[in-house]
Amino acid sequence: MATEKEVDEVTAQSEDQNLAEYPGRTLGVVALVLSFFLQIPGLIMGIIAWVWSNKVGRSNVPAKVAVAVSATLMVLGILAIVGWTALLVSLGSEFGEFGEFGEFDDFRMPRRGA
Repeated sequence: MATEKEVDEVTAQSEDQNLAEYPGRTLGVVALVLSFFLQIPGLIMGIIAWVWSNKVGRSNVPAKVAVAVSATLMVLGILAIVGWTALLVSLGSEFGEFGEFGEFDDFRMPRRGA
């Protein structure tokens, strides 16, 4: 049977392996923070960190979350831009029917000498 000392040593070794630095770990955390402010660099860094971690057989959760957050925020941003553009175009076509100065063409200042 294993003594308490041997069990403690095995537990300490497994904890050290979980806390050990692996490729892409720091980059994944940086990508996660960056993904909220700059989506394209956050997405690129998250993908790089994810690939580096997969090469050594480790799971990099911050990198996966960074990729998901960056992609989601980019899609929402594109949808917002398309929506605002559609709104402005529809408002512009609505107001474009009134002429150059809108409904107030009759109230223009008279020209000098006329």
